[in-house]
Order: sequence, then structure tokens, then C-alpha cells
Amino acid sequence: MPTSSARKVQILPARSGAAIRLSEGQTIEIINVHGTQRITISVGDALISNHRTPMLTVVADTSAGVHDTLIAACDKYRYAELGATGYHPSCTDNFREALQRIGLATEHVPSPLNLFMNVPVAENGNLHFANPTSKAGQFITLKAEMDIILVMSACPQDITAVNGMGCTDVHYIVS
Repeated sequence: MPTSSARKVQILPARSGAAIRLSEGQTIEIINVHGTQRITISVGDALISNHRTPMLTVVADTSAGVHDTLIAACDKYRYAELGATGYHPSCTDNFREALQRIGLATEHVPSPLNLFMNVPVAENGNLHFANPTSKAGQFITLKAEMDIILVMSACPQDITAVNGMGCTDVHYIVS
């Protein structure tokens, strides 16, 4: 993993969120620390807005390319369905809290790009929450195609296998 002063690794603690302002042309490398028109993304694909405008382009991916584009951000309703009692941190909460820290707010939490999350689709159409296939140190790099605010959540999901039954920090480099 690069460690030059120009490429400072930043850490988003497990179970928390961050909103990062990216200017057009900047990149963000998101490093896995635990093991479009398709339902998968790969190098060269653009992630587009609901106005059909490219926002981010995948410029590198050293993982096997297993990223989820189907599952909504976890929230109190999902955790209740899974049997959690009392408060459980969620990606929806992390999204709102991250925006609040930079002075923004929204009612709507958009569908996420769940990096390194393994949700295979069976032949019968059923989804399965599986352990990640990516390894520590693998990363994906996204290039901003416009000025954006990228909101990240270090996923707090510890009830299903999508995080290997544990939560980890997210390491990232903005350049």
C-alpha cells in the first residue's frame, strides 16, 4: 500500500461514516482491510446520477470485482427483521451523521454501492449474503467526473456474513 506523503492513508473507523468532498478529476482509493447497466462494476464503468450524468469512474480494482449494487443501506428496519433488539448502528445512520458533520442534511438515503460486499444471485433469483471474496490490501479506485460529496460508511453489519461476521475500519487515500 502506498505511503508517500502525497498519498496519505486515512482511516474511517468501523461502524462510522464520512462525507468527503471530491473535485472533478480527483480520485479516491478505497482499500479493503478484511478479508451501471449490470449488477456488477468493473474498471472503466461509470457510476451515473439519476440525470444520467457520470459521477465516478472505476479506474482500478485489484479485488475480484465482487461489489454489491442491489442491497439498500442497512437501517433500523433491517436490524429489527434480523432480530436485533435496541439500537444497532446502521449505514443509513452513518450517512445522515456524516452529512450533518459537514453541515448538510437529507431525508432520502440513496441506494449504495456496497464495495467488497458479496451478495450472489442464485439461478432462482434469490439473493444470498455471503462472506467477502476480497483480501486485505486489495482496493478499488474511483475518479470523480464532477465535483461531488462521496459519503462512505464503514458498514456496521455484524449479523449476516457480508462483513465476515465482523466490522472493520475503511482505509482510503484521496489524491
